[in-house]
Amino acid sequence: MNEMTKSQRYSFHGLELRVSCSEAIASSLASRFRLLSSISQSREIISFDFPFVSGASHHVVEKPKGPGLPFYEFEYGEALHFKDRDELYLSFGEGVRVLCAPTQGHATFSVLESEPVNLFMATHLMFTIVLVELLKRRGYYSVHAAGFCKDGKAILIPGTSGAGKSTLAVTLLRSGFGYLSDDMVFVRRGSDELKILGFPEDVDVTDQTVRFFPELGFLADAPTTYGWPKKQVRADEVYQVELIAEATPGAIILPQIAHRATSSVRRIAPDEALLEIVSNVLLTEMRSCQSHLSVLTELVQHTPCYRLETGRDFDQIPSILGELVHSSREEVHA
Repeated sequence: MNEMTKSQRYSFHGLELRVSCSEAIASSLASRFRLLSSISQSREIISFDFPFVSGASHHVVEKPKGPGLPFYEFEYGEALHFKDRDELYLSFGEGVRVLCAPTQGHATFSVLESEPVNLFMATHLMFTIVLVELLKRRGYYSVHAAGFCKDGKAILIPGTSGAGKSTLAVTLLRSGFGYLSDDMVFVRRGSDELKILGFPEDVDVTDQTVRFFPELGFLADAPTTYGWPKKQVRADEVYQVELIAEATPGAIILPQIAHRATSSVRRIAPDEALLEIVSNVLLTEMRSCQSHLSVLTELVQHTPCYRLETGRDFDQIPSILGELVHSSREEVHA
C-alpha cells in the first residue's frame, strides 16, 4: 500500500461494502456508486482492497495453483473458479489481477493504474463480477435488468444490447416511475415473498437514445467514458426521480425494437422469460448457483411476464406498463 490509500464505505441492504484504494480508484468508484448510501448500519462487512502496484512484475495477486474452471468470458482476460477453495481469479491482459474469496467476503485487486483501460475494467466489469459472487453467497441474487417501480411494484426490464432497454428506461424515468437500477437488481427472499432490491447507478444511454429526448441534448457532444461506448445520465438530477430501495415483483418486460409507430405487448410463458434471464447466472460454487436458479425460477413463476415490441409512441408506453403491474395473482397462474 502507498501512503495515499483512501477508505470508502457503501451501504447495501444490511451489508457494508468497504473499499481501501488509491485516489484514482476511489474517484472511479465514487462516480459509479454515488447513489448508494455511505452511512453504514450493516450487519456484515465485505471488503475490497486495491494495493498500489508500480508495474506488471509487481502484481500482488497470483493465480492459484491447480485447475480452475472458466465461468465468464471476456476479451483479453480470464475468469476462473477454483472449486476446492471456492476462490475466483480474474485477469485482464497485464494490467489487472483479482483474487476473491466469496465465502470469506474479501477481494484483492492488483491494478496498473497508469492505463485508463485497466482502471475502467477493474472498477466496472471485474468489480461487478466479484460483487455478484460475494452477494450470491449471502442470499442476494442478481438479475441483469433495469428496474423501475410503480405503486410499490417493481418492473424489471432485462435486455441484451440493441433491445432498446436504455430508450425504454428513459421513457419511464421521464414519466415519474420510481428508480431501482439501470442494469442490475438483486432478488432476496423476504419473510413471505420475494423482494426486489435496488442497486442504483447512472443510466447508460446510446447516442440514438439521446436524439429521441430533447432534455438529453446536452449529452450530444459529451465524451464517453474510456472503454465504454455509452453516456451516463444522472437520473436524480435530470428527472428528479425517487430512488426506490425495495419493491415487490410486479412485471417482467422483455423488450425488442419494433421499427413501427405503435408499441404492442403480449403475455409470455414463464419458461420463455427464464431462458433470457438465466443466462447471466455465473456458474461457480454449486450450492449458491442452485439457489440462484431456484430464486429466478420462482420469480418468473409468480410474476407476470411480457414481450414488449417497442414503437415510437414513447408517451404511451408508461401507461401500458403501469397497467401491467396490477395483474393479479390469479392472472399469473391462469
